[in-house]
Amino acid sequence: MFYIALCDDEWQAVEILTGYLSEIKRSGLQLESVPFLNGRELVHQYERGRKFDIIILDMLMKPLNGIETARLIRKYDSEVPILIVTGTVEYAMDGYQVNAYRYILKPVDKAYFLQEVRTILTSIARLQNKYFSFTNEKGLFKIKTTDIYYFESNMRTLSVRHLGGKTTFTGKISEVEESLSEQSFFRIHKSYVVNLKHIRNIFKDTVTLENGEELPLSRHRSKELRQQFLSYMKENI
Repeated sequence: MFYIALCDDEWQAVEILTGYLSEIKRSGLQLESVPFLNGRELVHQYERGRKFDIIILDMLMKPLNGIETARLIRKYDSEVPILIVTGTVEYAMDGYQVNAYRYILKPVDKAYFLQEVRTILTSIARLQNKYFSFTNEKGLFKIKTTDIYYFESNMRTLSVRHLGGKTTFTGKISEVEESLSEQSFFRIHKSYVVNLKHIRNIFKDTVTLENGEELPLSRHRSKELRQQFLSYMKENI
């Protein structure tokens, strides 16, 4: 799921762009557009730890304009692509200061707008296949999926064991399983999702990893795990 923030102090403008984005949703891509009527509301979300995949800002907003809003957001997220919608290019130089991805002139050309959004989402999707991202009280983390041994669930607290150690965050093991379903990860137990790359041995009700750890294997998942592991080995030998 991709989350796109739309920020404009004119509700009609927000509705128009939301309508454009709905065409991407109809094409099968999962995204949610989140509207904001001023920059302070959006910045407040970042202060609370919220993140977005794309931010679309109107230039001439009050009390914060697009550049001022972007500058505050950059304190929390240095990488999120920011599109600035404007009726003039006189602020273009200011855009470089906040690393704006693109300026889009009003009236917004629908085809061009959708092309830019799709390009960004495609790039994000490609990176997401290489990294697993999450947020905890220490900020935003991204870990190479190849460096991850496994995920462990303890109620709503998740631990990810990786080459650099162990990191915890809040979430659901089922959501981790789903997000990594197209990569080399398998849920071996109600509490564990394991990277097939790091499995050393599968024996009865135990999975041994390359780091020496032994994890429990559910009986009803055993057969499918063995099949998935053999397929992985054939593809990667």
